[in-house]
Amino acid sequence: MPKLSDVVASQREHLEALECPVFEHTALVPPRPLNECKVALISSAGLMSRHDDNVPGNSADYRSFANASTDRDLLVNHVSVNFDRTGFAEDANTLFPRERLRQLSDDDVISAAATEHYSFMGATNPDNMRDAVTRLVAQLKENRVNTVCLLPA
Repeated sequence: MPKLSDVVASQREHLEALECPVFEHTALVPPRPLNECKVALISSAGLMSRHDDNVPGNSADYRSFANASTDRDLLVNHVSVNFDRTGFAEDANTLFPRERLRQLSDDDVISAAATEHYSFMGATNPDNMRDAVTRLVAQLKENRVNTVCLLPA
């Protein structure tokens, strides 16, 4: 996601004028303070590394990406006429904001950015993803990630 200061003035004004929704229901558990959160990103954009094999269209598995890997190595494998890749081609943070997350960590807003982030193929039937999600949850716990940011594509 781009920094608000980098957005065209007319678009920035529009975004700043939007009302923030108020939700009637709260979380089942109280959220922990941001400065105690170790955060991982989980995308449904079907991201893959330039060096990986293609992700099959209905794959229920996920790919992991080291926080330190470069955005130049990320590709969007999700194919659809309804899926605009323009923003991603210009700035990978529009779809997978690892740089913004690192900045939040550097600024001590969050405790840390996870060492790895993840992407599923969004067009997959969620009923088929149970095994992959169970493996991912175990991996997140092993890496002491206590917060995830879900990024729908």
